[in-house]
Amino acid sequence: KLQKTGIEALKQVTKRYARKQNRWVKNRFLSRPGTSVPPVYGLEVSDVSKWEESVLEPALEIVRSFIQGHKPAATPVKMPSNETENKRSYHMCELCDRIIIGDREWAAHMKSKSHLHQLKKRRRLDSDAVTTIESQSVSPDHDKELKEKGSLGQNDKELKASI
Repeated sequence: KLQKTGIEALKQVTKRYARKQNRWVKNRFLSRPGTSVPPVYGLEVSDVSKWEESVLEPALEIVRSFIQGHKPAATPVKMPSNETENKRSYHMCELCDRIIIGDREWAAHMKSKSHLHQLKKRRRLDSDAVTTIESQSVSPDHDKELKEKGSLGQNDKELKASI
C-alpha cells in the first residue's frame, strides 16, 4: 500500500513538473521571442510505445541539421500573435518610473511582480495618508473660532478664486 501511494505521489509531482517546464518554455521562448531566442520544435510524445520514431529520430534529425548548418525539415512552434498589436508603441509607467516599448511588453509589465509590488506599495501609502488625514480632524469648536475670525470663509473664497 505504501509503495502504491509513493508511486502515485511521484506521478503527480512529475506531471506538475512537466507542466511547469512547459509553462516556462512557453513564457521564455514563445510568448516574447527575441533575436537571441532559438526556434522551439514540438514533438509528439503522448505514445510511449512509439518513442523512437516519434521523438528520438525527429529530435536527432533537427540537431543534425543545425550542426550541418541546414534548416530542419520540421517547422518550429509559433505562438499565435495579434496583428493589431503595436510593437513600437511607447508606454510610460509612472509607478515604476520605466519606459516600455511595445504592447505585448506593456501587458507583461503590468502583470510583472515588480509592477504589482510597486502598486501594492502605493496603495498602502495612499491608505496610510487617508488614515492620517482622518485622524487629524478638527474639532467643531475650532471651526467655530475660525468662522468668528473670518479665516474659514476667507479660505473658501481663496479656493474658489483659484479655481
